[in-house]
Amino acid sequence: MYRLAGVLLILCSMGLAQGPVASHTSSMPTSANAPSSSTAVVARVNGVALTQADLSDQEQVIFPYFRMHNGRIPPSAEPEIRREALHRLVLDELLYQEARRRNLKVPEAQLQKGLRELRESFRSPEAYNAAVAKKYGSAAALESRIRRSLVVRELWSTEVTRKSVVTAAEVRAYYLKNKPRFVRPEAASIQSISIMFPKDATEQQKQQARKRAEELLPKARAARNYEEFGILAEQVSEDPWRVMMGDHKWKHRGEVDPEFEPIFSMKPGQTTGVLQSREGFHILRINDHQPQRQMKFEEISDRLRKELEAKRLEERAERFEQSLRKNAKIEM
Repeated sequence: MYRLAGVLLILCSMGLAQGPVASHTSSMPTSANAPSSSTAVVARVNGVALTQADLSDQEQVIFPYFRMHNGRIPPSAEPEIRREALHRLVLDELLYQEARRRNLKVPEAQLQKGLRELRESFRSPEAYNAAVAKKYGSAAALESRIRRSLVVRELWSTEVTRKSVVTAAEVRAYYLKNKPRFVRPEAASIQSISIMFPKDATEQQKQQARKRAEELLPKARAARNYEEFGILAEQVSEDPWRVMMGDHKWKHRGEVDPEFEPIFSMKPGQTTGVLQSREGFHILRINDHQPQRQMKFEEISDRLRKELEAKRLEERAERFEQSLRKNAKIEM
C-alpha cells in the first residue's frame, strides 16, 4: 500500500530533512547488504531501470536504524524489508510516470519555499552547499529530485487523500445506522489489594494466601478514601497494580472475571470481601460506577471520522495502485 508519507522526499538526517521515498535519481550510499554494484538493475517499470542503489535508499527509509546497525539490516529482517522496499520503489516510479503523463507541474513558490526552509535548517550557506554537493552532486540535482517528489505527492493527494475525506453528514449517517455499536457497557472504577499464590499452588499455599488476605481485609475496609486504600495497596499488595496505588481505572462488565461481578452492584466507596480468582485472593474498592449508556454522537464524531477516513484511504490507495499496475510493464 502506498501512503502519503511514502511520496515525501528523503533528504537524510544530516540536515537535509527526511521523508520516506527516494526517487531513483538518488546518490545516497548503498546498503552493506546490497550487491557490490550499485548500478545493478533490480526492476524495470515500462522500460525505466531501477537500480540496487535506489533499492538500498528505500531499505534505509523502511529501516531507520540503518546507521545504528553499522550500515546493515539485520539478516532476520532483510527479506521482508527488501520486499517492501522493492514494492515502494516500483510504485513510486509508476506514480511519477503517471504524473508526467498528466503533465503535473510544481508551483514555483512551493518549490522555493521548500528550498528556503531546507537552507535555513543549516548553520551556514557553506554547510548547506557542502551537504548538497556531497549527497546530490549539485543544487540542480537536488532541485530536480524535489520537483519529482512534489509532483508525485500532488498526484497521490489528488487521487487518494482528497477523495478519502469523510464529510460530517457521512459520519452522522454512519453513527445513526450503527448506534448499537456505540453503547458503552456498565463500568466500575476499582482499586485492588491482592495476595497471590503460585501457579500450581497446593491447598496449603492457597489457605495461607487466604489467611493473609483476610488479615488485611479490616485495614482495607478502614481506608476512608482513594489515597488511604492506595497507600495500603502499595505496601502490601502483590499484583502489578500495586505500583499505581492498586488503581485499575475503569473495568467494564464482561471484561472482569465472573467472581468480580459483585462490584457492579456496589456503591462508590464500598469495599468487597475477600474474592478468589485463579491467581490469588483479592480485595477491591469501588471508587465510581457508570451505568450502561448510549454514547452521544458528539463524543465520538472525531474518532469515528478518523476511522472512516483511514478505511476509505486504504481502499482508494489499493484501487489506485492496482489501476497503475494494470497496464504497466513491470519486470523484476
